[in-house]
Parts: sequence; structure tokens; C-alpha cells
Amino acid sequence: MTGDVALTSALRNNLLTLQNTQRQVDETQSRLATGKKVNSALDNPLNFFRAQSFSNRSSDLTTLLDGINLSIRTIEEADKGITAINKLLDTAESIVDEAKSAYNGASTEVATIRGIQSTATTTTVDATAGDALNTLVGGIEGFDGAGDSLTITINTADTSTAITNTFASTATIQDLIDAFTTGGALGGGAGQGPYITASLTNGELAITTTGDGVSGLDSVQFSVTDAESDALVNTGGNIVRETSGNSTVYEGIQSQIQNLESRYDKILTEISATANDSSFNGINLLKGNDLLTTFNEGGTSSLNTTGDDLTATGLGLSVADFSTDALVQSAADELSAATDTVRDFGGLIATDLSLIQTRRDFTESTIQTLKGGADDLTLADLNEEGANLLALQTRQQLGVTSLSLASQAQQGVLRLF
Repeated sequence: MTGDVALTSALRNNLLTLQNTQRQVDETQSRLATGKKVNSALDNPLNFFRAQSFSNRSSDLTTLLDGINLSIRTIEEADKGITAINKLLDTAESIVDEAKSAYNGASTEVATIRGIQSTATTTTVDATAGDALNTLVGGIEGFDGAGDSLTITINTADTSTAITNTFASTATIQDLIDAFTTGGALGGGAGQGPYITASLTNGELAITTTGDGVSGLDSVQFSVTDAESDALVNTGGNIVRETSGNSTVYEGIQSQIQNLESRYDKILTEISATANDSSFNGINLLKGNDLLTTFNEGGTSSLNTTGDDLTATGLGLSVADFSTDALVQSAADELSAATDTVRDFGGLIATDLSLIQTRRDFTESTIQTLKGGADDLTLADLNEEGANLLALQTRQQLGVTSLSLASQAQQGVLRLF
């Protein structure tokens, strides 16, 4: 072809060597820049695709690892809720213990109502059996006029229904005594009692538990109905405290029991609120939600953490009713069962948490192994590549010198002119 430059064989060989050296220099510089000796399938198809397989699995496991970490946080949140609920249950148990103490820690005397107070002076005179009940000092408030009535109700552990009797305001002290001692409406009945007796001594009416009544009596209620108000005093059976020696029917445990019931119900409300708030990432194990944790990219290895309802309702805790000793014991039994349920569930999720944390650590190790395997197949030895570049640059310089020497014969022609 016209215009082609004719080169000697030596020049062409040297030129080809320089071109090959330059390609090697470019390849080595690329490896140094990327840190990889295999940048594409053209470099090493086998290593490239094997390394890509390792990298893809590592990426899949990294995505699963995010889900595993979310599962751990969900269980940790549930565990915090369980810890709080356990504390609340302990507080509820202390309230029930207070109610038990109220029913178990007093004398056998239900009430002592003193004699009659004179209308002319503030002095008190001895009462007699024939005096009206509404004339007794320390008697029931509001029980003082025609049409008023006094109802006494006895609740015992041995009877399914309450024992009651109602007295008009004109009833006498003897009427009340007879109702207890003759086995009448307030007596325990055949083979049961009586649970309490009434007696008039030194002008004072004493109402006292006797015999098995100390353990069999749940509560005694004095209820007054009159035109002005309906008063109810629950003395709690043998619960009246004899602090001054002048106890009246007002010194029962009704207000104490009501206070304990109110506090107990607040605890139940807070237990439910705590369970409802123990949610993470939209999953609440304490409200019965289940948690599925997947451990491998194929979905063949997973763990299902089953939730439970740990609200007050789910734990079977009833609204407080401490009106009798038996009901207090029923609340104690409910709390005991609820505590067992919460602790058992806490143990279950603790086991699942341990398993998930172990698999998380294993997955993290696997990811590092896969990344290391991919690097082994593709990463370049920078020290080696640096030495190669230096050698290639030296070879390149020598090639240029050799090319110069090969062209000297042609340069000699120029000297002829």
C-alpha cells in the first residue's frame, strides 16, 4: 500500500515488545487503582463468577441480619415489659397481703356499743335489755327515728348465702341479743354456730365472734336505711381494732378495704397499659403477636416466637372485690397464677432471644467468611503489583533504548548527506 513506512525486522520486534509492555503496565496500574486482580470476567472467568456468587450470598445474609437484629430488639422490648409487669404484680400482691392482714390481724370483738346518753346532759348511763337500740351511745348514725331500720348481714366461709336480720328503730337491745343467741336469723344454724354472740354487760352491748366463728367469719355489715341517708359499715367480721377500749361499729375495715380495692384496680390498669405499650416495629409479643425470625436466604431455617396476652384480662385478673376474706384469697390465687404465667413466658422469650443472638453471631461470621472468600479470588497483592509496575517501567525504558539502537543503521544514511 502506498504511503506505508517500511520498518526493519528489528524495529518491528522492538515496537511489538514495547506495545506488549505498555498493555501490561496499563493492566498493572488498573489493579493498583482498584485493588483487584480480577475486575471482570475477561480477567479470570472462573474466579470472577465464583467471587460474585460469594458476594451475592453475603449480600442476602446481610439483609437477613437486619431482620434478625429487629427481632432481637422486639424481644428485648417485650422483656422490658415483662420486668415492669412483674414489679406491678409484686405491688398488687402487697395490696392483697394488706387486705389479708385486715381480715386476720384483729381481736374477736366485732363491736362494743356503750350505754345510753342522757338527753339533758352529756353523761352516759347504763343501758338495759329493754332499751331501744337507737338510744345506744356509739350506735349507728341515722338510726334514730320512726321508719328507720338496721340490717345486720353476716357472711361466712361456710355458707353460700349471707345471714341477715333487720331491726326497726324501736327494736330493743334484747331483740338483737336474741337474734344472735337463739339460733335465729343471725345464728349460724344447725351445726354451724352461732358465729357471733351479743351480750349486755355493765350497760354495754358487746358483739363478739365465738368458737369457729373466728376463722369461719368473713364479714359483718351494719346497714342503716332512713329518710336522710343509707349508711353502710362493714366491720369485716373480727376486724374491729380495740385501740381505745371504746370501739364502735364505725371502726370496721370498709374504708380500708375500699382504698385497697381502688389501689388494686389502678395496678390492673397499669398492667394492661404496660402490655399494650411493649411494642417494637409493629409487633407486640405481650398482646399475642407472633414473631418470625428467618436465618437463611432460602427460608428453610427460622424461629417462631409465640406471643401471649399479658394484659390484666389476658392474665385472668378480676376487678378488685375484697368484701370477704374468701374473695381476697381468690385475688391472691389469681395473682399467683398470673405471676407464674408471666415468669414462664419470660423464660420462653429469653430462650428464643439466646437462640436468635447465637444465630446472629453465626450469620455475621458467615458474612465475613463469604467476603473473605470473594476477596481471596479477586483482590490483588499490591506489593506484587507495585514490583511488577516497577519492572515493567524498567523494561519499557530498555525497550525504548533497544528501539533506538535498532534504528541506528538507518540513521547512518543521514550522515552521507
